[in-house]
Formats: sequence, structure tokens, C-alpha cells
Amino acid sequence: MTLFFSRRTYNASKSKFTNNPAQVTRYVQITQGPDSDGKWQGGIIGQKDWLDQVDAEGDTDEVMIFVHGFNNDQFDVMRRFSKIKKGLRENGYRGAFVAFDWPSEGNVLAYDNDKRNAKATARHLVEDGIVPLTERAPKRKINLIAHSMGAYLTLRALSDFDDAATSGSGSWSLNEIMFVSGDADARWFGRGAWASLLLGHRSKRFTNYFSQLDGTLSLPAVIGNGLQKRVGRAGMPPMIHKNHVDIYSHEQFLKDVAHEDQTPAYSHQWWFDNDKFYKDVALTLAGQDAKDMPTRRKMNTTDLALLS
Repeated sequence: MTLFFSRRTYNASKSKFTNNPAQVTRYVQITQGPDSDGKWQGGIIGQKDWLDQVDAEGDTDEVMIFVHGFNNDQFDVMRRFSKIKKGLRENGYRGAFVAFDWPSEGNVLAYDNDKRNAKATARHLVEDGIVPLTERAPKRKINLIAHSMGAYLTLRALSDFDDAATSGSGSWSLNEIMFVSGDADARWFGRGAWASLLLGHRSKRFTNYFSQLDGTLSLPAVIGNGLQKRVGRAGMPPMIHKNHVDIYSHEQFLKDVAHEDQTPAYSHQWWFDNDKFYKDVALTLAGQDAKDMPTRRKMNTTDLALLS
């Protein structure tokens, strides 16, 4: 079973989603697929029924939300989401899984338009996903993993809501937040900067997986606006929040990815085919101390290295 909530428009006559932004959020349950043609069995259901399915899927009170990046049509999103579910299940994670499907065009040349869509739909990650999940089970641990432009969208989403976003008393927050090849300005993550403060307030721990060999995050379209370094390629600045962790992954990439596959595109997505990455994420979700994981090695900086 696959569960996601989407801000793509839905073409009822063709029974398929498009790559355009929608005016409403739709909740979807897939019972089988998608197949090689992008077709699946299942369909759009009501929010209450969808939340019931989330409750039924996990063996624990946790849920993992996946937020995809740019250049992902819906078939790309579901394929990657399936890999994440499989990788974490095989490494012991027993919570539920859901994905936030925002309207990316699935075109590498549509970066600017994808970013506009990410900004326009960001609030629905919280309003239509995190808030209903929290209100359904206030003690539920909500985790989030965002890839590429999904990191930018997540920051925009979290910043749009104050502590009174839910109907419960007190502030709302997530458990573990993880960015993978995050497409966000690295300067925002220094101690005291806005993203650092935001993530410090909204999560128990923030983990940033980065690689200096990420070719996609060095493309001109990505690092525009002053050629600023991205947190998924450069890592966070030297001084960071006490509960934030930088995971240098350059050497793991070189070790595990064949030379002929070390392309700019694959250097941005290799994580999702790597069992060592999933093992590290599973240990993070289990709450293990960041410095004691067997998947990591200490460096001569404040960073840790994904290396096993």
C-alpha cells in the first residue's frame, strides 16, 4: 500500500494527475502499482479514511513523510518513495510512510518553475499533512526526509505556521528531520540563522546529508541568485545548533558508486540505492546518538562521515 497527499491537479477524464498546481489537496491510497506505464490500482479517498490507513499501516506510533525534489513527475516520486520504504523497512523501521506530492514538472529545464510551485504549495505540507497527523494522534512521532528542492519547500512550510497551528495545547513539532542533497542556501543553517532557528524549534534533531561531489547542486540554474553554496553540497557552516548534525558523504559515494555511474544526475540521487545510507537513517530514526553509529566515522572537523 502507498499513501500520499498531492497538490497536483487531477484530470478526471483521464484518471490521472498532471504536473500543474491544484486548488485542493487530494489524499490517495494506492493498493497496487504504479506499473511501468505509471498506472496503479487505488484512488482518491477522504482525509479521514486516509488517516485511518496511516494508522493501520505502521506497527509503531511513528510516521515518515517524504518530500521529493525538483525534476520529479508523479511516477518518479512514487518510484523513489517505494525505494525509501523498502530500504528503511529492511533496516528495521516499522512506522507508517506517506509522501507529499507537490507539482514538479519532471523536466530538468524547468527549475525556476518548479521552485515557484514549491513555494506556492509549501504550506500544504503542514496544513494538510503534519497538522492532521498531529491532531489525530498528538503523541505521534512525525519524521520527515526531504530531498533536493524538497528541503527548500520544507523550510518554507515550517516557517508559515506558528505554535498555535494545531487545535491542541502547546507548540507542535516533528521528531527527526533529514535533508538529503538539500537545495537550500548553506548560510541559512549557521547557528542563529533563520533555518537553524526554525529547525531547532520544530524538530528534536536535524540531520543534513551532503556530498561535495553532488554535480546537480553545482549547476548554474541551481546556484543562481549570487552563486550561493547549497547545504546539500557544501554542508552547514562550522558553527551549528547543538542538535544539528552534518553528515559528509563524499567518500561513501566514491566507495559504493561505480566510476561510470558517477554522473551529475546520479550523484544527486545515489543515496536511494545505497543500503548504508538507509541503515544510517534507520539508526537516526531509532534515536541513536549521532556520534556512536557504526555507519559513521569521526572527522577532524565537527562533521561526521557516512562511511562503512
